[in-house]
Amino acid sequence: MRIAIAFLLAIRYSQAMDLKTYLSGKRGRLAALAKAINAHAPDLSRWASGERPVPIPFGRAIEDATNGLVTRKEMFSQEVVERVWPELVDAVEKVQAIDDVQPKVALSKKRKSKKA
Repeated sequence: MRIAIAFLLAIRYSQAMDLKTYLSGKRGRLAALAKAINAHAPDLSRWASGERPVPIPFGRAIEDATNGLVTRKEMFSQEVVERVWPELVDAVEKVQAIDDVQPKVALSKKRKSKKA
């Protein structure tokens, strides 16, 4: 199950682009996206230009409205993504974190035979 989820996330994020690139790709995208996420177009323009940071509550909405073309990983720092959306952390990092927590397996020692 974990592998399937990691695979689907990898596919979704392989075509990611930043917000500015997405908005400049087709005429009318700014107004359509602003309407879809219930934000003001000037705010969206400021977020895309980097003049203002994208507010965290809009991250998921933008990703959903763009069908995953603009991702939260593109809009936010790694620290924010890990803290707010831990499910987006790479599958490799998750496996490493799990391995770090699990106890080491003890090797069985050969039994010494008792000589009478």
